[in-house]
Order: sequence, then structure tokens, then C-alpha cells
Amino acid sequence: MKKHLIGILILAIVMVALPLHLRFAHSNPTIAGIEPYYHARMAMELLKGIPRTDTMIVNGRPYTIQPYHIVLALGYKLIGPLAFTLLPAIFALASFIFFWLLLRNWRIPEHTQPWILLAYALSPPLIAAGAIGTPHSFVLMLILSGAWLLQKWWLLGIANFVLASLSGLAYNITAILFLIVLMLIHKSNMRAAIAIILSAIIFIIGYQPANVILPRGLAHYISDIGGTYGLSIFALLLAIVGAVLVWEHKKTYYGIYAISICFLIASFYFPDLLVFANILVSALAGVALSNLAQRKWELGFLRHAALLVLFCGLLFSSISQAVTLADAPPTTTFFKTLEFAPGTVLTHENYGFWVEMAGHKAVIDPLWKELPEPSEQAWDVAAMFSSTDLEKTRLLLKKYNVTHILITPEMQRGLLWEREEHGLAFLAENSETFKKVETGSNIGVWRVT
Repeated sequence: MKKHLIGILILAIVMVALPLHLRFAHSNPTIAGIEPYYHARMAMELLKGIPRTDTMIVNGRPYTIQPYHIVLALGYKLIGPLAFTLLPAIFALASFIFFWLLLRNWRIPEHTQPWILLAYALSPPLIAAGAIGTPHSFVLMLILSGAWLLQKWWLLGIANFVLASLSGLAYNITAILFLIVLMLIHKSNMRAAIAIILSAIIFIIGYQPANVILPRGLAHYISDIGGTYGLSIFALLLAIVGAVLVWEHKKTYYGIYAISICFLIASFYFPDLLVFANILVSALAGVALSNLAQRKWELGFLRHAALLVLFCGLLFSSISQAVTLADAPPTTTFFKTLEFAPGTVLTHENYGFWVEMAGHKAVIDPLWKELPEPSEQAWDVAAMFSSTDLEKTRLLLKKYNVTHILITPEMQRGLLWEREEHGLAFLAENSETFKKVETGSNIGVWRVT
């Protein structure tokens, strides 16, 4: 049994490292994703002192300190930029280990544990959490380690849940629900009750560091159709079977069942929760696999064939996710395009964090709703992009002190406009107000004169 568990741990290490390896193999040393660049930049800012305002976006944005930024800052001080790539992967693997320890503490049958861990090791949300530098893997590790530490070093366990709750609203709610589940599993758990009270206080006072909200929809719920933190379709089907198998215990654990169902439903509307819902899905999928492995078959080879097909399905989803993450933007080409004197850049909000990381101010970025006047700034940006009135556009560009405009092919192919040379793209190409900067790529940069 121990050999199996160690083998699954090695598999988890390989799967978490795979997108990082593929990305470097493709000669792309950048960090995958959009949001990680915000966290990396704020971590570097923390080393200079705690900022009250994020000044790299026009008009500034109030800054609330995020525990993840402190950890990244410490990592950056020790090993440099490599921390932004390694730490999320380390946290993801730590969550695997603490999940393993929790399964042992909760006395899950030994023949079931390897199957649950196998489903978790091959789960796309775990791989994504390890490859994309958001607080997800950090908070996941805090919650799972906190649950385990409550049994032995309870002060450390409570501290972990407090840190998780301080990381954002979604993480705060997740920590509270997980603690309630712990109380239902271990009756009269006063340690968990203390942690719930502290997490609830954080919720009531409204301590909410800024975090990017992922878009909603079915496409973001399933990894096989493009969800960054989406679940494997094979794991979901197995989880449904597992839910049917454990339903017979509903009278004993009705509270846990109710919370789990509500959490799964909530994760459909808030994809940020999928990384945490993945724990439940992996557990149920593991129960289904274990039941299949333990069941007696008249033809033994059919059982092995069925298990092999299911394993290959889970493996396919995880490898597919790893390849997608390895090919995710940005590229070094994008950052080379931004190698000009520091200024204020107008571009699509998706590129805002990258622009800020390159040392320029952005007019808008994915956290624009945290700005002092978010609606006005977003409306002005939309007006600049859609306008073909040069005078009106000049006034708005002057209002935000825009020095450069950056337009990518994606912006002209559906991200912003339905066709090329429309709105601001047309003005940039046909007005002496804008001087094109040679970039050596298909990304267009114009200097505002």
C-alpha cells in the first residue's frame, strides 16, 4: 500500500511540474496567465514598504495587504523571480500531502485512499493551481494543513485558517464551510469553533484584498472544454457514481452532504471555488474507483480493462490541461514589445497586468472595479476604443495622460472589435496624431504625439 501511495505522490509531482517543464521547453520563461503578474508585482512592491495605493494604474487603486503577497515577497527576496513559478507548484504539492494525511486521520479505508489520491493527482484544478501563480494553491494548502494541524498543533491550525480567511472573500467563505464540516465530523470540536469565530469576524469587518473574479459559465466548469480551473469530465462522472454510493449514509452525515451540494452549486457560479470543490469531486471519484476495483467480476480482465480506460480518461484530461497551460500567454514577444520609455499605455484590460509588470501605467486592467471611479474610467476606455472622432479621442487621451496605444491581433479579431481597422485602430493607422513604433512583431504600438 505504501508503495502505491509513494507512486501516486511521484505522479502528482510529475503532473504539477509538467506544464512548467513544457513551457520552458517551448522557450517561454514567462509566467502563465494574467493574474499572477499582479501578485508578483505587488510582492515586489512590498519589499519597498507597504503601499496604500497601487499607482501603476491611472488614478490609483486602494491596496489591501494580501498574505500571499507577503509569502511571495519573502520567496522573491530569497531566490528571485523563480519564486513566482516555484512557490505555487510547491503549495499545490503540499496540499496533496496534507490531503493524504487528512484521509488517514479521518480513517478512510486503506483500500480507498490510493484511489482518492490518484483522482486528486490527476485533477486539472490541482495542475492549474500549481502552474498559475494565484493565491489558490496557497490558500488550498493553508486550509488542508490547517485541518490537519487542528488535531495536533491547534494554534498553528487556527492561524492557517485565519490567514486563509484574510486572503479574500471566496477564501474566507471556503474556510468557514470547511471548518463547519470538521465540526460535523468531530463532534464538539472547540478548536474548529474558535477558528470559525475568528474567520467570521474577518468576514464581518469586510477585510477583502482585491482578487480577480473568473468569468462564469459551463465552459469554465469543465477543463476539457477550456476551463482554466475546470474539472475533468471523467472525474465528474465518477464523482456522480461515488455520490450515489455514499448516499446511503445521508442520515448520519446530512449536514456535510448539504454543505457539499451547496458548495458544488456555488462553484458553478464562482469558478474560483472549483480548486476547493475539486477536493470533494476527487474524493467521490476515488470512492467510485475503489468500489469498482473491489467488486467481484466474473471476468477479471474486464475489471482491469475498465479501470485502465478510466485511468486513461483522467490522465488525458490532466495532460491536456498541462499542454494548454504550457501554451498559455503571455510570451516573451509581448514583453519585448513593451521595451520603450515608461509611460501610460492604453490597451485591452486583459493586458493591463502585463503592461504594469513591464514598468508602465495602465489605463485599465482586470481589477478596474477597485478604482475610485470605476464606471467612469471603464466608460472612457470603451469610448476611446470605439470612437472614430479624432478630437473626442484626443481629449480622452489627454485626460488619462496616455503616451502609447497597444493593439494586438486578438483585439481586432473579436476580443474588442469584430473586424480590423475599426474605431481607435482605424484612427491609429490613419492619423498623424499617432506615430507607429517598430516592434518587430504583429503587435501594434503607437506613440501619442
